[in-house]
Amino acid sequence: MRPLFMFPVLSIVLLSVVGCQTGKPISMTVTAKPTASNIQNGDVLAPQRRAGLDIPALHGTEIVTVRTYEHTKKKDGGFVTSVELENVDCVLESDGFTASVKTPAEVRVPDYGYASRPISAKCNAPGFKTSYKNASAFNRTMEQRMSSAGSGGFAGVVVVALINAASDIKKHDFGYRPIGVTMNRIGCEASKVKCR
Repeated sequence: MRPLFMFPVLSIVLLSVVGCQTGKPISMTVTAKPTASNIQNGDVLAPQRRAGLDIPALHGTEIVTVRTYEHTKKKDGGFVTSVELENVDCVLESDGFTASVKTPAEVRVPDYGYASRPISAKCNAPGFKTSYKNASAFNRTMEQRMSSAGSGGFAGVVVVALINAASDIKKHDFGYRPIGVTMNRIGCEASKVKCR
């Protein structure tokens, strides 16, 4: 029989370790720039809407956080860990807009709800290979409903799944998760850490 006090102690230790891993402070915040010259009020998908594509009116902006990391082996020869890199040049591109930043950074991008476009990040730094990462908008409304349903057990999850299936996706809130780009050093193939 295991002592019951072990589980709370283990939880506190794990939370302490996770809590220490904070990100570097954001170094810059920029607004994405339209790639077309005739865009008004940041509505970068207006031409596609006028052409008949199913794109709603611009909802405003969403913040996308961009961070860069390197996997490295600890000096004592321990396990491989992820270290955040600063001042890495990254370009974010999507349908209708682009942005250039130095990580860690935040980018204000157009919010079109269910029609929000995928974003690709391309990052470069001296001594590293060019690295890429893509991000797609996720349905924040459905995710929040499902997370709140978890406390209601299986029945709660089923009810929320039915609500999500019956609800109008065009009225849902969408957002972007942080974009974490893994940078590989030139010659990483021959290193102990290898390429990621």
